[in-house]
Amino acid sequence: MVSFDKVEAALRDADMQAAEAHGTLVGMVCAAGQTSVQDWWAQVYEPVEGQDAPTRPDVIDLMAAETLDGLLDASGTFDLMLPDDEDALEARADALHEWCHGFLYGYGVAGGRDVGLLPEEAAELLRDMTQFAQARFELGDDAEEDELSYSELVEYLRVGVMLLIETLYPRAQPKAETALDDDEPLDIEDLWAQIAKTKAQTLH
Repeated sequence: MVSFDKVEAALRDADMQAAEAHGTLVGMVCAAGQTSVQDWWAQVYEPVEGQDAPTRPDVIDLMAAETLDGLLDASGTFDLMLPDDEDALEARADALHEWCHGFLYGYGVAGGRDVGLLPEEAAELLRDMTQFAQARFELGDDAEEDELSYSELVEYLRVGVMLLIETLYPRAQPKAETALDDDEPLDIEDLWAQIAKTKAQTLH
């Protein structure tokens, strides 16, 4: 996967930086089942009136291609674009906040279904995403516990996004076989149940 730092550097003059831009792309895909990279780029780098957006750097096209492939094949290769684990937890938590903000923006701008019209599990994921976008990750006194909570939250969102696409566009997606338990494929209801369990453990 293209590194967060390379994407961040490529977007240094854009209206969004790496985490928010990636979240926007994922939100647009979840809203519409697909999206063009050009439509997404117009959101990331809004040009001055009368001017075209700058040419996308190769690293941006590669990141977008990897993201779309990971989402649409439901193989478990999808990941949120966030700083490396070696970076300070505060920086990673801030980026996660921006990722959620970007996702909701992308979902809205691409005409995503109203939460009230979604299956309950999917609606709950979007409500959680809204909560995370509005309130930053709170760091406590136990660094190890903070790291665990952050990792669980990232995993909850990562798998939740894949299940959201599988739920909204089941005919367009192969059956999801990647789950928290890799012993055998699980059906979509079982997957949502496992995600709900992860959420309960994370948001204690």
